[in-house]
Amino acid sequence: MPRAGSPAPPCRAVDEAAREVDLGALWARAPTLLFFYKADCGASEVAGPVLGRFAAIPGLEIAAVSQDGAAEACAFAAECRWPPSVRSLLDPAPWPASEAFGVRATPTWVLVERGGRVAAAFEGWSRDDANGLAAHAGMLAGAPPAVVARPDGPEPALRPG
Repeated sequence: MPRAGSPAPPCRAVDEAAREVDLGALWARAPTLLFFYKADCGASEVAGPVLGRFAAIPGLEIAAVSQDGAAEACAFAAECRWPPSVRSLLDPAPWPASEAFGVRATPTWVLVERGGRVAAAFEGWSRDDANGLAAHAGMLAGAPPAVVARPDGPEPALRPG
C-alpha cells in the first residue's frame, strides 16, 4: 500500500468497453479517490455503498477499480447504487493497477492529490478512516468537509479487509 507523500505509480485499468484508461490522467486534473475492491469481499460489500457518498464532494474524481470480471463489477456497482460520476474500472489478471499500488487486501482506498502524490491510503473498512478520508478529499478539492459514514448509520465501525 502506498505511503502518504509518495508519488502515485503510473498505471492503467480498463473501462467496461475494454478501453484502456490512464489513471494518471485522472489525478492530473483533480484529486482522485481510488477504491480497489473485489465483489465477494465482505469488507468491500460494507464499503461499496459508502463510496458513492464521496460523489457529493465537488471536484473529486472517483474510480472504483474492480479485481473481478465485467459482469461482477457491473452488478456490484448497481447494487451499491453508485452515481454516474463514479468511474467503474476493471483491473484484469494479473492485476497490474493493484500491483502498482501494492494492494494486499480489499478494499484498499487511495487518495491521490492533483498532480500525483498519495495523500492518504487505508485497507478494509473503518468508519473513522472513511470520514477522515472524506475530510481530506474535501480539503484537496476545495470543498466543505463531508461525513460519509454517520455513527448511527448501517455500517459497522470496523471491518477488516
